[in-house]
Amino acid sequence: MPIKLAHAGFGSFISLEHTRRVLSPQSAKVQKLVHEQKANGTVIDLTNGRRTTAVVPLDSGQLVLVSAQPKKLRAQGLLIDLADFRRSPSAR
Repeated sequence: MPIKLAHAGFGSFISLEHTRRVLSPQSAKVQKLVHEQKANGTVIDLTNGRRTTAVVPLDSGQLVLVSAQPKKLRAQGLLIDLADFRRSPSAR
């Protein structure tokens, strides 16, 4: 069975088998979660120094920070609540 991957930008990919959701990084709850996970060392940063546009939780409990546009991630099969991204103009 082939592995399904979503392009996360800068030559990085995320396995679609290990995640199905994308979170907005502007949410206070998500920001707190990212801060806590960074302290634990379980954050994978794929932004290449750019602004984080999406946070992808993995089934292993790790968080992936992505700078790819949420619409591109959605087109590749990740479920996104676009209403979360529309609330904040900086997430577009």
